[in-house]
Formats: sequence, C-alpha cells, structure tokens
Amino acid sequence: MSERVADTGAAVGRKQGYLAAAVDELKKVHTPTRQETTRLTGVVLLIIVFISMCLFVMDLTFNWLMSKMIG
Repeated sequence: MSERVADTGAAVGRKQGYLAAAVDELKKVHTPTRQETTRLTGVVLLIIVFISMCLFVMDLTFNWLMSKMIG
C-alpha cells in the first residue's frame, strides 16, 4: 500500500514539473505583429499559387502524354 502512495506522490511531482515546464515555454511565445502576419500570409499565398501552377502544368503534360499513348 505504501508503494501506491509513493507512486501517487511521484505522479503529482511529474505533473507539477510538466506544468512548470509548460508555463516556462509559454513565456517564450512571441505574438507576431500585424506587419509580420501580413508578410507571411503573402508568402504562403505565393507558395500556394506556385505549387498549384506546377501541378496544373504536370497534369496537362501527363494528360497529353496519356492521350498520345492511348490514342
């Protein structure tokens, strides 16, 4: 029975350690400014457009190749 109590105490200690570490990490969080958010959103949109164009060209190419092989 005493082992079970010791395990419970160790579990509580681990939880407190985890919560303390989580609070320390949350103190390091940086909230981006409006300018950073706008700039990074633009970067993401450009990447999406670029990848979409690449996939579109690949789709057209494979479609053309398949039509040549089949027909």
